[in-house]
Amino acid sequence: MSARRMALRASVGVVALCLAAAGTGAQAQPQMSAGAQSDTVEPTHNVNGDVVVTASKRDEKLRDVPSAITVLDGNKLDNLGVRSVRDYATLTPGLTVQEDGNPGSGKVFIRGLQTGALQQSATTVFYLDDVPFTSSSANGGGAFIAPDTELVDLDRIEVLKGPQGTLYGASSLGGVIRLISKRPDPSRFSGSARTEVSAVDGGGVGYLANATINLPLVSDRLALRATGFYRRLPGFVDNIGTGSKNVNESDSKGVRLALGWTPSSRLTIDVVGQLQDTDTKGLTLQDDVPGTFTPLYGHRQYSQFFDAPAKVRYRLVSATGRYDVGIGRIIATGAYSESRLHTENDFSTTYVPLFPLFGLLGFHYPANTGAAYENTIPQKKSTAELRFVSNRLGPIEFIVGGFYTHERASIATDIVARDIATNRQLPAPLGSILSSPIEDTYEELSAFGNMTVYLKDNLDITGGVRFANYKEDFSLVYSGVSLGGATLATPERNIRDDNVSYLATLRWRPTNNLSLFLRAASGFRPGGPQPAIIIPPGGQTEISPDTVWNFEAGIKGDFLDKRLSLEASVFHIDWNNIQLYTNYQNQALLANAGKAKVDGFEIAALVRPNDLLTVGANAGYSNARLTEVDPGVSAGAIGAAVGDPIPQTPRWTVSVTADQLVPLGGDLQGQLGATLRFQSEWFTSFPGSVVSPDVKLPSIATVDLRAGVSFQRYQVQFRVENVLNEAGLLNYAPGLPGTPATANIIRPRSFTLSLSTRF
Repeated sequence: MSARRMALRASVGVVALCLAAAGTGAQAQPQMSAGAQSDTVEPTHNVNGDVVVTASKRDEKLRDVPSAITVLDGNKLDNLGVRSVRDYATLTPGLTVQEDGNPGSGKVFIRGLQTGALQQSATTVFYLDDVPFTSSSANGGGAFIAPDTELVDLDRIEVLKGPQGTLYGASSLGGVIRLISKRPDPSRFSGSARTEVSAVDGGGVGYLANATINLPLVSDRLALRATGFYRRLPGFVDNIGTGSKNVNESDSKGVRLALGWTPSSRLTIDVVGQLQDTDTKGLTLQDDVPGTFTPLYGHRQYSQFFDAPAKVRYRLVSATGRYDVGIGRIIATGAYSESRLHTENDFSTTYVPLFPLFGLLGFHYPANTGAAYENTIPQKKSTAELRFVSNRLGPIEFIVGGFYTHERASIATDIVARDIATNRQLPAPLGSILSSPIEDTYEELSAFGNMTVYLKDNLDITGGVRFANYKEDFSLVYSGVSLGGATLATPERNIRDDNVSYLATLRWRPTNNLSLFLRAASGFRPGGPQPAIIIPPGGQTEISPDTVWNFEAGIKGDFLDKRLSLEASVFHIDWNNIQLYTNYQNQALLANAGKAKVDGFEIAALVRPNDLLTVGANAGYSNARLTEVDPGVSAGAIGAAVGDPIPQTPRWTVSVTADQLVPLGGDLQGQLGATLRFQSEWFTSFPGSVVSPDVKLPSIATVDLRAGVSFQRYQVQFRVENVLNEAGLLNYAPGLPGTPATANIIRPRSFTLSLSTRF
């Protein structure tokens, strides 16, 4: 049976059982204990002034969750003009995005848990609602994908800090990012619409149109929620090689359909389908004078013989059933997703100088031939989870469940020869300089459980464990002119392994508005087969999981009649068996070759001195450094040594937002606001790196301003983002000798006028 059918059959089977139970069980509503969910539908985000989250896979007030979480409300995202993963990352302490010039491509990590340019797999997991989106496989390309879904019709974003191994499983070393959509409401018709026009200083013009309709089909029982959007992000970079202006302009379009059914007071069923297509003409790139940050051709300009397009495709369908059995809820989720990231780049400076060498092998290239890098990362992922979430039963409550995932990736990486005048690939055999396709399959089966014991109503302890058994099948082929026309292939390599993750927390709530916690949690990232064609005798053929232990203490509270909300935590992380490339017998091999420690703290404050003014501030500090590395890591391509800071990790991330409402009489109300974002300096690589020489990038500080007017259901807003036109660098590659350095740059000053309505 295929993995897709297994996942869907699991969810359909449980839903069928729930339907049967709904028809035969007692209809009386059970009495809920203090720790229980009050109903069978997803909670509203804000109840009686308290933020409610589902980070612990049960409904809890944010203040009571014994872990560090940053929550971004959907309305706040709209108000601040947040449109991408980097936009909300800069508002979240400890969350970093390392971009590479294309939407949906890059690296996302939390609290410094990543290993730089040669990292193989992800350390932070994305969830769309209750569905994991990120690849868990060691060779599935997860480290190179930064999911960039349109942030429309969201209830909230939850960013869970630290390892989440017991409830969220593999690869959540640094944490989990959950994008939670609004659920269909069968009680009333409603909707929203938004249009925007934006312009970039020195760049192009863009626009946005989105709309959501919530349509009750059967009163209080069945509803459909439909969302559609189209966004054109204006470009601001020119490719002087082709003469294209604003080449990094991108178009994104998509739809989401959600069907919510409540056949009885005990049962809810949700079916969701969504898709998104994003197309970008060229890179967000600037060529610099080698060894400097000085533009080579001019600000926001680069030179390539083609425009380096990128395409991103997301497809997802999921089904979730929730059934109340009196003492808790059975929740079953099945999902199937497909994603595809395709990027291209000009690699002529690397490969064209090798053409004379290829001529000695009998492959003669004509004049005006360039080299292009083409990379496609497609992933098909099936998941199924069945869990039971108890109500509070006297002094205990618990969660127990099982999880299954099946992933398949056929990653195509090619260096091809193209005619510079036409940008067409040369015919075989000259067209293929190097081809290295990967076939990778990953399968995991896990069982997990958490139990909370209430020593007193305001004092409790929680213990959790998750056992994961996984396997990965991997094969790799090299061919092309660079190998003299030969083909080198690995036999299919297989690995089978397992891991156990743990959780322990102590929580004390001395008052209804104050919570303190201690937390110890572990997590793991799966290992996999060695991704090399030839493994020297004695080389590591299987990569073991790397693991982390996080030790944390925190406080959360509301003070001054909820005029002040404060959250703070301090943490220490031990990272063991880090997956790093090492030099073994003059060959670069992946190995479990190091250890690291991360120490830091995070603090968030929200001040509401009156009903019209809100000020929020967030700050995060992470000191991530290597504490142990194998000699081959220091001598090889990585060039890392004990004491080196982990690259691409700013020590400080800070944001401040302020919003002032201005009554203008009647139903007319004004709004003024500002946002400050700050990211401290950071290193691009390890100091001794050969593949990617280390460069210290300067800090980035940006200021956004906004003003708006609302009247009844309508709002008009004008935003100026990056008011000071900061020319911040998000990534930097020094380049080969005699070639330009390249830098990924932030969006310059931009202006946006929006009109929105709710009905």
